[in-house]
Amino acid sequence: MKILLSPFLRYSPAILFLFFLGMTKSVYAAWDLKEIVHNGSAVIHQFKEEGKIPKSVWEKAKGVAYLEVTKGGFVISGEYGKGFVVVRLPIGGWSGPSAISVSSVGVGLQVGGAKTDYVIILNSEKAIKQFSRGGKVHLTGEMSGVAGPESEREALIKPRSNIYTYRSTEGLFGGIALEGVEIREEPEVNERYYHQAVSPSEIFSGQVQPPKSAQSLIDTLNEPYPK
Repeated sequence: MKILLSPFLRYSPAILFLFFLGMTKSVYAAWDLKEIVHNGSAVIHQFKEEGKIPKSVWEKAKGVAYLEVTKGGFVISGEYGKGFVVVRLPIGGWSGPSAISVSSVGVGLQVGGAKTDYVIILNSEKAIKQFSRGGKVHLTGEMSGVAGPESEREALIKPRSNIYTYRSTEGLFGGIALEGVEIREEPEVNERYYHQAVSPSEIFSGQVQPPKSAQSLIDTLNEPYPK
């Protein structure tokens, strides 16, 4: 008996990989930062309500990043994330959001898909500089994402790292290590959002006024921490 394969499955893994990368690029070229800012604001609010990120960590944070990551696929599977970074301004308050994305591809089988939200706490000026310069940020070495403390006691005894990472998936919140990930600046997304070409350093310095759609995020970051 002769078994007929679909045209898609006749291609080699290398060809499928290149096709997949091109498809991912075209999809991500069109994403809307306004929607991600809205989603991220809700997730950050949940983290604060749940108390999974200690108050002292929030108060000492130099900046916060958010990533909304989707996993899925069939023959080729991967993780695709889009999000933003905001930093605390020297004069008080927060900067507008600067768009970021992340993707990693692996060969294997994944059934269905699942969304995972990451909240990344930037604890140092060194971490802020990494994101301010634009381009790519590699979470490796001293810039690896260390699983963040989940209580005030743990925050007190845990050595402070440049970056703490937390994850929320299916209603579960907690710290998780994040290493070897490459986070990229998204200048085209920023340009659409701010209606002008802007760099992360311009956004983080407060030179660029955040759009009105960012106000809910800034309000969430500024809201009093639950007792």
